Amino acid sequence: MEEMHVNTPETPAIETPAAPAAAPAEAPAASVTVTFEDQPRPVTLSREPAPLRDKILACAYVVLCYLLWTYPIYKTPILGLVYGAALFGFTLWHFRGRVGLRTAVLWGMAGAFLLAHVLTDNGPIRFFARWAAVLLWGYGVLSSTGNSQEARLGDMFAPEMLKASVIMPFTKLGAFFTTLFGGTKRNYAKTALMILLGFGLALLPLLLVVELLQYDESFSNLLEKLFSEDLAERIARHLLYLVLAVAMAALLMSALFGGKEHRAARVFSRDRWAAHRIRRRFLPLVASAAMLLPLFIVYGLFFFSQWPLYTSAFTGVLPKGYTYADYARKGFFELCGVCAVNGGVYLFVDLFTKRDRGEGVRRGLLTALCLTSLVLAATAFSKMVLYIRTYGLTPNRVYSSWAMILLVAAFLLALVGAYWKKLNLPRALVTLCLVMFGLLCVGNTDGLIASYNVRAYEQGRLDAVDMDIFWDLGDAAVPAAARLVDDARYKDKAQTFLMYQGHKSFWTALAHGVPGLRARALCASYWKEPAVVRVRILTDGPITGLTCYYGNDGSGSTAQREGEETEVLTPGQEVVFTLEQPMAEDWGYFSQWRTQDIAFRLWVETEGSTSKYTMNWWRFSYGDEITVTLMGSGTKGYKIASGR
Repeated sequence: MEEMHVNTPETPAIETPAAPAAAPAEAPAASVTVTFEDQPRPVTLSREPAPLRDKILACAYVVLCYLLWTYPIYKTPILGLVYGAALFGFTLWHFRGRVGLRTAVLWGMAGAFLLAHVLTDNGPIRFFARWAAVLLWGYGVLSSTGNSQEARLGDMFAPEMLKASVIMPFTKLGAFFTTLFGGTKRNYAKTALMILLGFGLALLPLLLVVELLQYDESFSNLLEKLFSEDLAERIARHLLYLVLAVAMAALLMSALFGGKEHRAARVFSRDRWAAHRIRRRFLPLVASAAMLLPLFIVYGLFFFSQWPLYTSAFTGVLPKGYTYADYARKGFFELCGVCAVNGGVYLFVDLFTKRDRGEGVRRGLLTALCLTSLVLAATAFSKMVLYIRTYGLTPNRVYSSWAMILLVAAFLLALVGAYWKKLNLPRALVTLCLVMFGLLCVGNTDGLIASYNVRAYEQGRLDAVDMDIFWDLGDAAVPAAARLVDDARYKDKAQTFLMYQGHKSFWTALAHGVPGLRARALCASYWKEPAVVRVRILTDGPITGLTCYYGNDGSGSTAQREGEETEVLTPGQEVVFTLEQPMAEDWGYFSQWRTQDIAFRLWVETEGSTSKYTMNWWRFSYGDEITVTLMGSGTKGYKIASGR
């Protein structure tokens, strides 16, 4: 055994040799013998294991994000509500239900936004609704972890929302991994990496063995059944989904645990934000006044020159030389643009003008700008109302009107806030935007458009109904279209639309929420049973193939044929075809098919002759069973004769 001798006067000896007979005047230094086995082992510091609740939350987030990639929302809209409920539900469970009143209210608004996935079939509204819900989730987490600088919504909402959505998800990206793998005696991350390494090493011999064993036909057929598509492609796709899910879960955990540890606490703090607010007001009042004065002069000249047109907008009397369409469209979007510019100018003056003196002048300038903008906005909105009364509603007209109402309400709040100091303008504007967007999410806008147009047509206020937009409105337009079935002018178009919207399975309709289920129930009676066509072969010779195409013009869908399609058909034989109405996803440009008077043609193939269509086609209705005769030859052509 290797030994180490250390002379340490302060340390007592472990092994001391025998003392000499005569002790010297001074005791010699003690000789200490220490073996390596006697040395203390190094202490391994280990972090405390993460609570089980945190581990469950991390696993729930990664599973949720993986499902989000595997089953996307755009294919199954109702999943937007399911995923959103899971995100808020797991987070609320992690907080043990203890969140502040502000967070509860904002998350309630987010839940209302997510209802758009079951209350409307409008894709853009659903898209913005779920992103708004995610942003409110982040702000609620920031507030619930004690990182908000104010007890209620106020001046700090904008910077704190920016902090919650951009900064906090990156403050502690390792929280996800330390929660799952940190603080344990065994390094599970290293074990997982070793397992993946082993799988990688086994890949080459596995591929060689599988390739060699495919000499057996039974084994080869089994592999084809198990892996109908490319196995490598499937594995790569799902591995990519897993990587993306882990990245998204890491961002969610970072926002949550970064907030708990008060990461980035000094970013956008109230003191710094107040100092920044003072520093940004660099513009003298005289410069702001000089900037606004030319605008007021231009607006004055414009109002003076356009006064007859403005009075027409409010009285409903057209100026000479204008049609309703020309008058309503001319200048509407330009006026909206001017109002938007005025809003930007208002913010610029309010944010950057010095407040040391001349507050009354600044307030007067902003008041004049608000009043001017309100007049312009009211004029533009009056034009749109006149346009809607004449030509009905469309999605663009509804969204434009919604934006104008929002803009007018914002200018009114700004005008009131300039004189009523108790009004917290940022809080009022945030509330206004949330409420207005919530109305879009739960208001069934597409159904409102279709219903208004049909009602106005029935009451004689509209000369016609634009049914082309019904195809864009989708399931929400079904109740309105059902009211036009008895109208002689729109009967065929309405039945075609209802037939198209109604041929959906229960699960497909459920995926589109309330509009899908309601459309399926209303349209069930418009879906007809398939037609059965029996074709008796009376040609001059045998034929090698027979195909039935049907649609409004005799081509489009291929009918299903009974029996073996490769069989050579001889005179006297009979072939049976089943002609079904096309599925919703198969309509494409045949969306204008009629429910009656559908035509079919036959494609005849023969040996040694050019294959060709029949010279005519046969008309039929769904639900009928007819028998026709195929006659002719490859040289003279083929035709469908009357049935027997």
